[in-house]
Amino acid sequence: MSANEKDNNNFEFIKEQVIEKKRKKIKKMLYPPMKTISLAILFGITAAITFTVAETKLNKFMNKEEETGTPVSFPTECPQNTNNASEAQECDTGVVVTETPDPEPIILEQSIAADLDDYLSMNNDIREVAHNVNKSILNIKSKFYVKDLFGKTVTKTINTTGVIVYNNTKDLLVLVSLDRVKDAKSIKIVFADSVAVDAVLQEYDSEINLALIAVAIEDIPETYKNSLQTATLGESYSVTVGSPIIALGSPNGHSNSMEIGMVTSKGSIANITDNRLDLFNTNILDNKSSDGIIVNMDGKVVGIITRTLKEDENEDLNTVIGISKLLPIIEEMGNKEPRVYFGVKADDITDDVKQEHNITNGIYIKEVLADSPAFDAGVQNGDIILEVNESTILSSSNFYDTITEYQPGDKINVKISRTNGTKDIEIVLSVLLIEKVN
Repeated sequence: MSANEKDNNNFEFIKEQVIEKKRKKIKKMLYPPMKTISLAILFGITAAITFTVAETKLNKFMNKEEETGTPVSFPTECPQNTNNASEAQECDTGVVVTETPDPEPIILEQSIAADLDDYLSMNNDIREVAHNVNKSILNIKSKFYVKDLFGKTVTKTINTTGVIVYNNTKDLLVLVSLDRVKDAKSIKIVFADSVAVDAVLQEYDSEINLALIAVAIEDIPETYKNSLQTATLGESYSVTVGSPIIALGSPNGHSNSMEIGMVTSKGSIANITDNRLDLFNTNILDNKSSDGIIVNMDGKVVGIITRTLKEDENEDLNTVIGISKLLPIIEEMGNKEPRVYFGVKADDITDDVKQEHNITNGIYIKEVLADSPAFDAGVQNGDIILEVNESTILSSSNFYDTITEYQPGDKINVKISRTNGTKDIEIVLSVLLIEKVN
């Protein structure tokens, strides 16, 4: 064997040994992951078979447990305004109303877009409501003597509107803003340019800037008499934010104007002597000459626009006195009844105040008016009125209703919790009611 052949044989031997070593190393590296993958596949197949076999029996077992349980029912709050007699009866009798299954969903296959005719139809409906209410609204012209810049006496005319609130077969009583008619040389109801009838100031309340003027029915021409009607006075407790409203009279300062809007806020109050009124706001145009009424979509009066009971957040907003708490005042003015005067401005008390002073009811006295019956009897700011002649006082409105059951000259015993000392004490004061004078 030659030397070259020996070298080649040695090379081939070395080469074959290197290749064999690499293959063994690769097999060793691939073995663990292949084993893991195989086991994972095996376990997955086993789990799938097990779940498939057990699922049916498991569902039957679970459904059986649910079917044998007690049905759950929840008491529901009684609806405030429901047309469903069964709902009202269930709430009245205390029957628990259980939840009913949701109805099958209604699939809307075709949507119908509102068009111009729909808008016009709704607008006509609103105008029809306004037309009927306007039969209760009268134009009023008042003339005053005033001094001009040079001190000369001149005549000033103010135009406004009022709403007929009562017909006693002799007179029509018209509610109007007091500052439009008080101290006027003449007050006239204007039906046309050449047709006007005299009216007189009957009664008023300067604190709320409202008055009743009376016009004799016999003085009204027959042509106009038959078209007049008394306004329907509704209630304002159910007025909610977002409720649509119509403003009529002279809401934007112009007589016989009309505004359409909605209630934008509610909850403000106006503290007046011995009473408290509810206020709400609307988004209608407002200015210093705004007067008129607010009606709902049924044509019922729910409020009177005010320019004087506005403060803080209400300064630049159209502000309305809710009709509900105005009705007793309007009735007293209409009947010319002497109105009793106690002489306080009060707030309703919160549950926290009740707990703090260990009481269950009462009203908090914010201000005792000077020279009033309350002042003379010793009532003080910060006192809490608990009772009047043993009648429990629950709110400012309740207090007003209670004292108006008496007449000027009556004495009432007022139970008070005095809170301005180191310890609250209860005392009883005797208050002599007098007639309220504007």
